Amino acid sequence: MIALQLRIVLVAVSVLLLVATLRFVRARRIPVKYSLFWILAAVVLMAVALFSRQINLVTKLIGFETTANFVIGVFLVILLFASMVLMLIVSKQKRTLILLIQEISLLKKDLREISTGNSEEKGE
Repeated sequence: MIALQLRIVLVAVSVLLLVATLRFVRARRIPVKYSLFWILAAVVLMAVALFSRQINLVTKLIGFETTANFVIGVFLVILLFASMVLMLIVSKQKRTLILLIQEISLLKKDLREISTGNSEEKGE
């Protein structure tokens, strides 16, 4: 069984995570599609806190010595997934940035060619 103090902390952390995520979405600081991961993380933490008897069985099946170690493992997995999601977002933004730089360079080149063409016409 998960100790009462650990259950209280897990419930508090999951509620804070859920409230913070929803406030960020409402303030348009993060898009809804990115908030789904954090909502899922809050739900997983809440499930660990509320279904302690089943979590205790899973803990023993997986081979953890204590449920607290299992909870730390769950936190680590959530952080690994968060890191992966952020890496995917950064990679996509990097590709978009490269495309934008290329487009701006082409537009600048075209603008220089137009400016050079106009100044040559005026000089004649």
